[in-house]
Amino acid sequence: MKFLQGLCQLLFFSLAVCTNLFGQAPYAIRLASARTSGINEANQTLGADRYLQRQRANPAYRLAEANMNHAILSYNGTLDDSYTLPVVFHIIKDDPTTVTDQDILDALKDLNDAFSKSGNYSGSTGANTRIQFCLAQKDPDGANSSGITRTISFFTNMDQDLEDRRLKNLSMWDPKRYVNIWYVTDIKSEILTTFSCSQWTRYHEAGYAMMPPGNDSTDGIVVSAFGTLLAHEMGHYLGLYHTFQGQNCANSNCATDGDMVCDTPPDASTTNSLSCNQPQNSCSSDTLSGFSVDVPDMISNFMDYGNDACHNAFTEGQSVRMRVAIASQRVSLLQNECSKPCTESSIAGFTRDLPYPIPGNTVHFTSTSSGATTLEWDVNGAPAGIGNSFSYSFNSSGKYKVSLKAYNADPSCFAAYTDDVIVSCGVTARFYPDKRLIASKLPLYPDSIYFTNRSVNAISYQWLMANNSGMVEQVVASSIDLNYIFSNPATYSLRLVASNLACSDTSEKFNFQVLDPRPDGAISFSMVDCYDNTKIKLQLSVCDNGYAPIPANTPVSFYDADPRVAGAHLLSPTFFLPDTVLGKCCINNYGHILDAQKSGLDTIFAVFNDNGSTIPVALPNTSLTESDYSNNIQSAKNFQYHVTITPSSATLVPGDTLQLVAQAGPGSTSSFKWTSGEAISCTDCNNPVLIADTNITKEVLATSEYDCIDSAFVVIKVPPADDYTITLDSIRCSKNDSLAISFSICNAFTKGKIPKGISVAFYDADPTTTAAKPLGPLFVMNGETSLSCGSFQHIIKGVDKGAIYAVVNDNGKTIPVSLPNDNTFLEANYANNGALYFYKPDSIQLTPADTMVMRNHSFPISIVTIVPNPSDAIWSPDPGYILSCYQCAVPFVTPYNNTVVKMEIINPYGCVLKGQSTISTYVGGGLTVPNAFTPNHDGRNDIFYVLGGSDVRLVSEFSIFNRWGDKIFQAHNVPANDPGFGWDGRFQGKDAEPGTYVYFVKVSISDGRTQSAKGTVTLIR
Repeated sequence: MKFLQGLCQLLFFSLAVCTNLFGQAPYAIRLASARTSGINEANQTLGADRYLQRQRANPAYRLAEANMNHAILSYNGTLDDSYTLPVVFHIIKDDPTTVTDQDILDALKDLNDAFSKSGNYSGSTGANTRIQFCLAQKDPDGANSSGITRTISFFTNMDQDLEDRRLKNLSMWDPKRYVNIWYVTDIKSEILTTFSCSQWTRYHEAGYAMMPPGNDSTDGIVVSAFGTLLAHEMGHYLGLYHTFQGQNCANSNCATDGDMVCDTPPDASTTNSLSCNQPQNSCSSDTLSGFSVDVPDMISNFMDYGNDACHNAFTEGQSVRMRVAIASQRVSLLQNECSKPCTESSIAGFTRDLPYPIPGNTVHFTSTSSGATTLEWDVNGAPAGIGNSFSYSFNSSGKYKVSLKAYNADPSCFAAYTDDVIVSCGVTARFYPDKRLIASKLPLYPDSIYFTNRSVNAISYQWLMANNSGMVEQVVASSIDLNYIFSNPATYSLRLVASNLACSDTSEKFNFQVLDPRPDGAISFSMVDCYDNTKIKLQLSVCDNGYAPIPANTPVSFYDADPRVAGAHLLSPTFFLPDTVLGKCCINNYGHILDAQKSGLDTIFAVFNDNGSTIPVALPNTSLTESDYSNNIQSAKNFQYHVTITPSSATLVPGDTLQLVAQAGPGSTSSFKWTSGEAISCTDCNNPVLIADTNITKEVLATSEYDCIDSAFVVIKVPPADDYTITLDSIRCSKNDSLAISFSICNAFTKGKIPKGISVAFYDADPTTTAAKPLGPLFVMNGETSLSCGSFQHIIKGVDKGAIYAVVNDNGKTIPVSLPNDNTFLEANYANNGALYFYKPDSIQLTPADTMVMRNHSFPISIVTIVPNPSDAIWSPDPGYILSCYQCAVPFVTPYNNTVVKMEIINPYGCVLKGQSTISTYVGGGLTVPNAFTPNHDGRNDIFYVLGGSDVRLVSEFSIFNRWGDKIFQAHNVPANDPGFGWDGRFQGKDAEPGTYVYFVKVSISDGRTQSAKGTVTLIR
């Protein structure tokens, strides 16, 4: 399965269950997939996810993302059959008790059903991901736990840009060990912001998640609902991108393009049909990644946007990607936090009476535990009290960890519950914007953002603003809310300082972009045609890539050459826009006729927002100011009406016919007229048939629908017809001293034949040089063929190897060869009479080649050769104990020691070819020494030698002693299993006496060790 390359995608993703910020009811995000011609698509969808953009602005995050994608792409480890990940739910609500434990269990079951294709999702066409989730049964300190925390906080309505860290600071378990899920009421955000035809469309999201590798203080998932929303965000958490990632159809490599999963089809649209049964098909590049046909967008996929009711499936490719992400990037989650550390059934829990304490407050904690006889309280790890209730005075600001331990007789087996108490001065600065991306510039195109203040316990405020265009941070207002009109585009930052006189708090910095709203005009030609010979008829489209509208009467000037350099001439008349063009919008197919005052002009340039007053053109030269002038010039060429004839020329033989086809364009043609009826079938058609007789030239005149005229010519030649060529098909060794050449001679003349007496000469080098020598004898046709091609064989005196040249219709008498020569036949072309063949002698190879096998193990040995139909193979050594047969194609070899198998075959031309294979043997175990041998020359057990296993590299010492201690044989550094290096039972040239002899053996093992053996061997005669 292919995976991904990917430095091009975002680290955090949002779900498609959204609410239109204009007040519409929740529905699946929908964006028109069709783009207006001329608009820059990247600018139509603006700020897809501000949370993602903010994270990716950090180089460390971009590096982490790149490492994550690389790890998933290159992972080649082992995946477990299934994975179970521990989750902890942090319920952040005004009243978190309204969310029951059963609600959480139901949400967890739905999540597991989504990932296992069961329950409500059993009927989907998706895959079982083999990933499941459990409520953590062990807390970070090793105690029994329910895996659920509850916190009262106004951050249940949180702003993603400003309060992500503050939300997660309320309660987080170690992100390396647990999947943290924060459940809130609402998320302030803005995604998939679009601007089209002067209208903004804005959406906010219901959840977001961090992609792998995560593991920092913001790692986890935030959702405002469960169901498919949670499945979607869990997909992001485990490395999945949106199915429409990149919002294009790029699919040159499905492992690195789009969502980087090959079994999800390319998808360029974030929207889809409200009907689950009628999805649109936004891309036509599906078959590049293995789909047999182009398929609709996969709106049933959990990682798609669109109709949320359709989402019910992950694919197998997504399953593999998530499992690889777990095995490589989130492997620290696999620590079995799903099992209780001990069997105690007690449950720990408590509430407190003061959700937002300030220094000096005493907070009262009340246990909700059950099943325990002993309750112990601690603060920041220090014992602080016992019993069902507990009070604690917090004297200074900070974050305090308050824990309750519940147990019975065994204090080492306990349940625990922890609440992070955040003590502050009592003021919290909070706000959110009604828009997060705008375009504004005074006085051209003013726009504003309304910042709603929702600070807690404050009575005075300061709004601090700065930008990257010279505005240092400064107080811009002290009102409760802020409605700010932006005079200039820039990247801005805003902070709110809230105070109650006794203390103050400063919000996180909100970074946002105010875009340049100036219009940006661009034009394109949809049609350009010659008109009445000296005029040009065109249609053009005008687009505004900016935000402010382009007013009517804006000029478009035309030139006969590039107006940016001297020499161009202004064409008339100038075109003036009849309509206002709205921002990020196009008006198509305006008609216009230019008077070139000459025929043949085939290039025009159009300049948008140009009054035609200067050449070279220097913009701006009108009252309309644009953000970009580099795209104001468009050109068109090759629009003049032209006619062509196919073929434009031809060489024929007498009596042949040729279909002529005249084609003209661009545009439609009203008539064709051939200047003469000689040798053609019609004069007022575009496709006459020509009958070849003699050399002739024909002309056609074509007239366009706009009365432009052009002409073309076709030249017909009728030269000599015969044209001989030769092809060398094969060259084989013949009788060991010659070459058998198979070749073909063809006559390109369709009515031709191969005549008697035509010859073929052969050479050992390029015959057009003096280095060539003829290879005899000369081939001469002794008969005549009735066909235009024939196959022949010829024997010449051979060469070992190298280039063989052949020349047809050559008498072989002159070097360098120059055709025609004596007694040759006339041809239309002599340049193609040669052929070249690189001859390489036939060879054979045995398979297996040199190999090592176990002693007395039988295996087949066969021949590999390109020789066609070789005669029977002759094998050696003779059949018997080693070979099963002597003349067969595939004998079986049974080696009892190291040996060499040889064979030879005869090719069809009598050449003998030889091959061999060296077979090394080994025995089972490390070292084996026989205890007797019979050197009686019967071919069996005649030699006493060392036997070794496959790991024995060398016999470093092999010594044999008689009973008086005399060394009668010795060998050093010889191979095992080879009788050629053993004792043949002779000493000092004579047969040794029968009896018992002592041996000593030392061998080297392949892993660097040595092994020794000593013993006795009996010589039997």
